[in-house]
Amino acid sequence: MFNVPAILKKLDIKSGSIVADLGTGREGRMALASAKMIGDDGIAYAVDIVKAILPAVQTKAAIYGLHTVRTVWSNLEIYGATKVISDNSLDVAFLVTILFQSKKQEDIMKEAKRMLKPGGRLCVVDWKANMPNLLGPAQGQRVNPETIKKLGQNLKLKLKEEFDAGQCHWGLIFIK
Repeated sequence: MFNVPAILKKLDIKSGSIVADLGTGREGRMALASAKMIGDDGIAYAVDIVKAILPAVQTKAAIYGLHTVRTVWSNLEIYGATKVISDNSLDVAFLVTILFQSKKQEDIMKEAKRMLKPGGRLCVVDWKANMPNLLGPAQGQRVNPETIKKLGQNLKLKLKEEFDAGQCHWGLIFIK
């Protein structure tokens, strides 16, 4: 549905980077793909509120030999809840198809910002409004990128790039 390698290329992830896939889901898509880029000196956190899915992500990481993936159980809607990840420690944070699931989008973005280093990048990807309901959430649940840009501005995040993340998704990259 969205082009993971193209998104990762926009974020300049290097060997030794510390990244977090916030709201990773069962697939752990961004965490696993990032882990391939960061080498043995980096860390790829896979964070989710659903504790039961984290072992599946860890198993996939082990199958692919990605030993730098760390699963974390946390509620991203609560500022400071992701205690395993220190303030100002991440090079890149991902919020990929997660914001549509919450009414506390600003709180989630605030928690992501807390963990980002100064100069760190926050990548937000979510569902386009004009796609049929057969693909993705109901229209009423979809997040408008303009709303997310305003939330980013309120949090003093600088919008670096707006991009088409695929047929069904839009993307934004913010800098802390």
